[in-house]
Amino acid sequence: MEKQIINIGSLINLSNLNYNLGKELKLLRDSYIHGNGKIPVWDLRNIPPKNASIAALTSFLSISKIVRDFIGSPIEVIALWQPEFQGFLSDIGFLKIAQEFDLYNWNGMLGGYDNNKTSPTTKIFYYSDLPNIDYNNQDQIIDWKDNKRQEIKHSIHFRLNNIFNSKIFHQEWNKNLEGVFTITLSELVVNSLLHGREIAFVAVQRTKRGISTVVCDSGRGFLRSMKDTKSYLSNNLDDSNLNALLISSLQSKNKIGLFRAINDILLSDGYVIMSSFDGEILWKKDIWEKAKEVEEKLSIEKIKVNDIGNYVTGFVDSSLKEKGYLKKYDSFLVGSRITFEIPFKI
Repeated sequence: MEKQIINIGSLINLSNLNYNLGKELKLLRDSYIHGNGKIPVWDLRNIPPKNASIAALTSFLSISKIVRDFIGSPIEVIALWQPEFQGFLSDIGFLKIAQEFDLYNWNGMLGGYDNNKTSPTTKIFYYSDLPNIDYNNQDQIIDWKDNKRQEIKHSIHFRLNNIFNSKIFHQEWNKNLEGVFTITLSELVVNSLLHGREIAFVAVQRTKRGISTVVCDSGRGFLRSMKDTKSYLSNNLDDSNLNALLISSLQSKNKIGLFRAINDILLSDGYVIMSSFDGEILWKKDIWEKAKEVEEKLSIEKIKVNDIGNYVTGFVDSSLKEKGYLKKYDSFLVGSRITFEIPFKI
């Protein structure tokens, strides 16, 4: 079979991943639709060793798993031999997870690196315990969510012990922000497992600005999940992944859920980026307040992307990056990705 070299881009952010990998995987899918399926080869040579986004790296892991599962064997990799960068990938857990799922064939370009040479403030891990419940039984769903949320909160504290117990953390953090972080992260993981029905890959990174996090899966996405669970909203979804992201963000205001998570993060002067298939939203304070005002006037059953403004299909300029935006891509990546940052309070 013919090979398809897939340039995954620079992975400097999630948007770069969506743009580059979405186009490449469309070509791969088309090859199978037309009966001449190609063998993918990941081209990692354009990743800058010191500027790769932890969110994009983690999302690439998630995508790699679903492609590897489809192909049925590890995916060949074209990479530059960069021991320092590979040491970083090893220290954060990327290589361990890749090995566990047998994702890549490195063709001899992996090795010669030292462990424990980079900062211990970045970690990638995953949760794979999908719910074994009756999805038509609301009581079972609620019980599972409540129990799993608490379990994951304890797991997060254990996994991130070296970050939570660091000196800078205690100097520039507080209990309220810690609560926002753990509740938000556990809720997003629960949503991936329950609604995405796929493994939730998670990355947490402490930087000079604060703590940034991504939760991603290669599951059903927001649109299909909402069609299954929120049938009364189906007419308003218009088969749009972007509409599904918008409506999901604004519903369930009085419960622990996505609305509360976004609101708490933005009140902490952070940001949230959500993407699912061909839709992406950057929530910043300006656009979030506008969305809440519009939803109050129109109701969740009627609000649509065009009611909010800041809608783009191509290049996003710097002003929109400051205010927030809603974006539709020409191609898509399966599953969902949510990344957020909560800054330190000095």
